[in-house]
Amino acid sequence: MKARIITHMNTQHTRELSHYLRHYAGLSARAAAASPAIQDMDLSKMTIATRGGGTYDVPFSPPLSSWAEARPRVIAMDAAAREALGISDVYLTEYAFPRGFDWVPFVGVCFYYVCAAGLPWVVPGSAAWDVLGHVFPGGPEWFRWVVKTIFGIVLAIHLVEVYLLDKWRLQKYGVARFSGLWWAWASNIFVEGITTWKRLDRIIAEKRAQKEEKKH
Repeated sequence: MKARIITHMNTQHTRELSHYLRHYAGLSARAAAASPAIQDMDLSKMTIATRGGGTYDVPFSPPLSSWAEARPRVIAMDAAAREALGISDVYLTEYAFPRGFDWVPFVGVCFYYVCAAGLPWVVPGSAAWDVLGHVFPGGPEWFRWVVKTIFGIVLAIHLVEVYLLDKWRLQKYGVARFSGLWWAWASNIFVEGITTWKRLDRIIAEKRAQKEEKKH
């Protein structure tokens, strides 16, 4: 039974092992996510190793009276760890592209970034200067002033949104910081803004509904 438990935990529950290491052993999220695996266990503790070569004892408190107690105990320990770490029991595992109205702010902000990047070429005598003189209210001088003036504001707002999405959503729903999935969502909100929150929350709501259905 011990061997089956170790094999099952190491193949199906590495996420939970990282929770144990963070909460009970005090590791950082990055260190705890480095391929955690149970090296050994007895009725009093689990010994969990990580890719970096470290080994950490996570005690059963109180000790198990038999291996039959292992399953409910590790589930309870994970629930306690997640509560302490502020991690949900629903995990975000995929990225979703903008859809419908989401494309409006996405395209709008992309257009602004293109305008900001193109300012060095908006100079007297250039084709852009001539076009803006005909189509932009106030002409090219006003265009340059507006784009330059709001650049810091736009950049600051979107960087704050990246920070808050990471803190309030991505970490809570189990997305490892700086993973591919993390970069997908962080890059998206940096461009798209507030509609990213709504789309992500819809995904989480759907996952939670599915989880509740399985319970019944």
